[in-house]
Amino acid sequence: MYCWGAAMRAKTAQVMDSAEAGAPPGHRDVFTEYKRRKLARAAADKPPLTLGNVVHFIIAVFFLWPIFLVIAAIWSLGDAVNFIRHSVEACISSTFWFGRLCKEWTGGMYLHKTSPAMMRLRGQRKAFGHEAAKDWKDAGRALLGIGRAWSKTFGLGGLFNSLEKRIEHANHDWRRYVATAAYDNSEAPAEFPAQYVVVDELPRGGSSARLYVVRKADEPNGQLFVLKYFNLRSGGNLESVVRESQAAQLAQKLGLIIESKLGDNSFWYVMPYYSGETLTEGVMRNIREAREKDGLGNHYRVSLGYCHQLLQIIAQYHESGVFHKDIKPDNLIINGEKIYLVDIGLMTPLSSMAQLTTHGTEYFRDPEMVKLALEGREVREVDASKFDVYSIGAVLFFALSGEFPTSGALSRLPREVPMAAQWVVNRAMTGMHQRYENARAMLTDVDYLCWAASQGTLEQVKPADLPSFKGMPVPPHLQGLPADNNTEWREKLAAAPGGYGAWYSAPHYDKPRAEFGFKKVAAILVLVGGLAFIGLASLGAIADYKRKNQQVAAQPAPESSLADRLPGEQASLKPLFKDIDSALARGVEADSVRFTQPVASVDLNPVVLRSIDDLSAEWERDILAQLRKHNLKKPGEVFDKRRLVFISLETDEHDIGKAAGLEVELPLEAARRELAAAHWEKADIAKVRALLDNVSDRLALHRELAAKYADAGAVPPIIVAYTIEHNEQGPLLQARVIYPGREHTMLVPFTTGTGNRQPTPVRGD
Repeated sequence: MYCWGAAMRAKTAQVMDSAEAGAPPGHRDVFTEYKRRKLARAAADKPPLTLGNVVHFIIAVFFLWPIFLVIAAIWSLGDAVNFIRHSVEACISSTFWFGRLCKEWTGGMYLHKTSPAMMRLRGQRKAFGHEAAKDWKDAGRALLGIGRAWSKTFGLGGLFNSLEKRIEHANHDWRRYVATAAYDNSEAPAEFPAQYVVVDELPRGGSSARLYVVRKADEPNGQLFVLKYFNLRSGGNLESVVRESQAAQLAQKLGLIIESKLGDNSFWYVMPYYSGETLTEGVMRNIREAREKDGLGNHYRVSLGYCHQLLQIIAQYHESGVFHKDIKPDNLIINGEKIYLVDIGLMTPLSSMAQLTTHGTEYFRDPEMVKLALEGREVREVDASKFDVYSIGAVLFFALSGEFPTSGALSRLPREVPMAAQWVVNRAMTGMHQRYENARAMLTDVDYLCWAASQGTLEQVKPADLPSFKGMPVPPHLQGLPADNNTEWREKLAAAPGGYGAWYSAPHYDKPRAEFGFKKVAAILVLVGGLAFIGLASLGAIADYKRKNQQVAAQPAPESSLADRLPGEQASLKPLFKDIDSALARGVEADSVRFTQPVASVDLNPVVLRSIDDLSAEWERDILAQLRKHNLKKPGEVFDKRRLVFISLETDEHDIGKAAGLEVELPLEAARRELAAAHWEKADIAKVRALLDNVSDRLALHRELAAKYADAGAVPPIIVAYTIEHNEQGPLLQARVIYPGREHTMLVPFTTGTGNRQPTPVRGD
């Protein structure tokens, strides 16, 4: 090729020279000269591809190609070994599956399809089928690893990753949509709801139920749901059915399930379907990727975000009166950085009278719940919401470390986990008396940690910096949401802020750095001058106010006693209210009595009424004696007869029923003792109850009560206001006996047993 190009250039030059030689003198062919110069420039600017260049390229490729092959082979060696191993295992499991399939076909000729032997063959065939599918899937992953290694070696890694993602999406879409028509609906139970079509079946949990992915029959491309089905004929546990049906009723009130039905031989309910992976899978993947890339800082941020959302969900449950009881990583579905809580099978009311059970999952179940269940304690007797707080602490332990808390509250996180996060986990999993009071208290600390993680300062946070350590209340942006309507509750919960992202630029925690400059100095001087001016003006105003008061004091004061507030037709009651005026002028006479031994619950009313009867009789004698000092010959006509009013001030939901019963039983017991009980309207009782709740000053309370009856022109009754309290010995009745100017406090412990028939009261101040 090189010789052929040289000959052509020589021939062209010869022709051009001969043409110039034969031309007339003084004449040149302009066109020929232009072509010659153009060819010369082209030859100079573009050197031809020579044979040497080609040889050099072939030699380079010949020597580099084996090196690329060796690199690709070494890179894919591990995946190649895994591919061979999983392929062999898949062939073996597929062979067993085919053998069981042949046995099932053969057995179908003489066995009924519901006979135990046939069901056993079908179960074996399905088990080997699942195993074979798993092995082939692992082999496919190893083959993809080989392809990934070879593609990266030759610079095609990006193209291979794009192709791999497309295959993954196509497989996901095929499983959700194409497999719908291919699913064998004959496998569904006989009483399966006709309004739903089965799309797929999920792995079974700890109960005897089967989990189906379904969609409505009239919506071929509609929303997916999860249907949990219990069949008593095929081995369903009756205890599980009863427990799940009770939990489903609670969940339906909260809007957590869509529909449920209890039939003759089955029970099922429908829940929303959340696509994604379990927290177990996501945490292990996140930790592996974090260690390969940029460390665990981002993993801690995402894990705290998961816990942040979970605490918001559980706080809503607790404020609605239920606790979940089975919080664990396998019941948490994550999709990106969003988390969903599923499986409401163990949900229980916080005020349930049923005994505690040991249901739950090891490592994430509170050991104290197991202890209390073995003691036979009822749910309402303990703060069951703290069991969920323990489980959330265990979930956070796993999310941060990727390990199970095998030693309960004694489990310790790795040292690389930030100290403040370790402290939050330890407090959530410690004893019930030292644990977080509720989910929102723990949410406040986790919220602060999430904020610190978003600012990149999580490692610098100390336990002393946490809001709970400082005694800070729950911030406004974490307060509870009302749950008046189920749909509204679900929408607000879905719209609650996730535990990550720019949302944590909240000024609640972000304290600006103080800077001291000229502007601040001037502002301080102006502030000091203003305060001095205000102080001088205030002193002048106070002096003027005292001078006016002295002038007013010199004038005769108008009548403002309780006796003067009586209506004209009730002038006969003036001696009684004058006595109350004089008593209040001296202050309120107050004493108390406490019973040293508990009283039986059946004897509580007689014991309390006997004490109140003795006390009111003593007060009656004292009042009548005071009225005689006003020269009244028949003071009994003014004071009439002592009357009692019983008012419950109980607000605790666990004791409000008992207190309401006493509000009915005490007047009946008073009637048996021939004590008059005043009959008030509900509005009057509400007004007096408001006074008792809102007025904390004892003298002001007595004056307000006396003024109320003076304005009404009525004799004040003896008010018995009571609550039910609890201490380490058990429950006790705290009764507050009030007559204007006199007050008596009574503490009566009681039990549900026979107790002490003759309690001994001890008087105090």
